[in-house]
Formats: sequence, C-alpha cells, structure tokens
Amino acid sequence: MDYLIVSDTHGDREILEKLANDYRGKVKAMFYIGDSELSHTDSVFDDFLPVVGNMDMDPMFPDDRDYKDTNINIYIAHGHLYHTEMSLGRLVEAAQAKQVDVVLTGHTHQLGVQMIDDILFINPGSISLPRGQYAFLEGTYAILSVLEDKLSVQFYTRDEKPVETLKFDFAR
Repeated sequence: MDYLIVSDTHGDREILEKLANDYRGKVKAMFYIGDSELSHTDSVFDDFLPVVGNMDMDPMFPDDRDYKDTNINIYIAHGHLYHTEMSLGRLVEAAQAKQVDVVLTGHTHQLGVQMIDDILFINPGSISLPRGQYAFLEGTYAILSVLEDKLSVQFYTRDEKPVETLKFDFAR
C-alpha cells in the first residue's frame, strides 16, 4: 500500500489539486501536513486528510490526526505544537505514547526520514518553499510504501519525478 505525504504549500493550491488528481485511486490515503493557508472547506481537502499548521488561520483543521488501517498506524502533526524546529524530542515522546509505526510531520520545510526507537519519522519537505540542503529541488513530497517486510520512502519533486538518491528502506 502507498500513501502520499505533502506539506507546506503556503497558498499554492494548484499543486495540491494536481497531486490529488494524479494520485487519486493510486494511493490508499493522501495526507496534508499543514500550512496550506486555505480553508478547511476547500474542495481540495476532499482528497486529503489535513492537519493545521502554524500559518493556517482556519481553526477547524485538527491539531493532529491518528490514522490506522490494516497495514499501518500513523500519527500526523505539523510539528509547530511540538517545536520540531528545535528538536524532535517532544514529538518522539508523543509518538511513543501513541505506539504508532510512523509519524508524519512538516513545519521545517526540510525533507527528512529517520527511524527513532522503531518509529519511522517522515518530513516530506515543503512542496512550495523548500529549505535546507535539498532546497535546490524546488519542492518535494513523499510516498510511503508499506510492505510486509519493510517501509519504503521515496521523495519526489514538484513535477512528480522520483529523486533517485532519496529513496530509503526500513525493515519492519
């Protein structure tokens, strides 16, 4: 099963609409990790499971979200409420308490993936305003593939091309 993960569009509705149209029916779920600067009633969220970001003014987005299906148990939080710009420490503690397999976070605009205490943490980076060492890619999102024996994360550019050097596998 595949899951689309995108974050930090900051008003770039068109990219969300494009991703929704291109991945609808091809992935099990689409997660939006905050800072859309759109209303929670925007039709683009008919396809995405969103959470609030620090730049979202609509109070109707949830602060965080739990997602579970037969394949995976995921916790989703933008990151600002855990101060992930400083460290992942508070988010790690929350994830451990929830006993999840995967945490999806955004906020820093820097893509990343790491296993901490048997929990996979994924930040897809910003699709519209990337920062850090991969800013030259001009925006990224991620696909999480859940297989029986491993979790795979592949990062993609805005034009939906996989970044060959940014594919990571983690044993389950």
